[in-house]
Amino acid sequence: MESTYKKSGYLNSEFKIFHLVDRQIKNFDYHYHDFYKILIFLGGNVSYSIEGREYDLHPNDIILVNAGEIHRAVVHDSSPYERIILYISSDFFKTYKTENYDLFTCFHQSQKQHSNLIRLPDYAYEKIRPVTTDLADSFHQNDFAASLYQKVKFIEYLIILNRIIMSEHLNYTPAVTSNATVLNIMKFINEHITDNLSIDTIATNIFLDRSYIMHLFKAETDLTIGKYITEKRLFLARQYIADGLSITNACYQSGFKNYNSFYHAYKNKYGTSPKAAVTS
Repeated sequence: MESTYKKSGYLNSEFKIFHLVDRQIKNFDYHYHDFYKILIFLGGNVSYSIEGREYDLHPNDIILVNAGEIHRAVVHDSSPYERIILYISSDFFKTYKTENYDLFTCFHQSQKQHSNLIRLPDYAYEKIRPVTTDLADSFHQNDFAASLYQKVKFIEYLIILNRIIMSEHLNYTPAVTSNATVLNIMKFINEHITDNLSIDTIATNIFLDRSYIMHLFKAETDLTIGKYITEKRLFLARQYIADGLSITNACYQSGFKNYNSFYHAYKNKYGTSPKAAVTS
């Protein structure tokens, strides 16, 4: 049976914060979120795979995962895998955006530099270390207004992170491994996701044999090219619906050519009909 990437995690508020420690080897499937994710890596022997790029993690590394990006952690041994995870909605970034500042800057830079990994030099890490410690400690507090304190620390963390990125003109850390052909396929798909895509069209535009790219993509990502296209279109359609577009318009504007195919793919993916997403 063909494997599929699953939408994972749910966010019914502007943000959620988790402090997690896995003390045994755990297998993570490829998945994606409808929201943005920051992972502060605290310890373990772990690499992170995001959209065809693989990153080896060092303590205090910061991983940024954009909404819709397919990713997973790969745990290599039984060393405790410790991390702080921040789930952030697009509405949160809109709330804290003015003409003078934008807390989404760190994600803009991630997209611009084609990297998901921030590895701060020691002098820069010292600037953010205290608030990272406070954020981790906030999970063990039951004092007055503990949840509000955690939110304040979360916002402070984002402010300091963005200050460092802007003031230091920080270069994000490149992936340790990536397959250039797979990245080119993904890039072409995402740039033409609403077009009439086919394997032949992709192969022609990247100047490679269709059979070769089909087998390579499957081997590298555990998903067929056709399934990857469907996943990306479903994510886009879900965003359109959330933004108030009609279901029919969301279907066709996200690249689906047949409403019935869209309806069944959506229901199989999310376990509910597109109409339910509008009324929920």
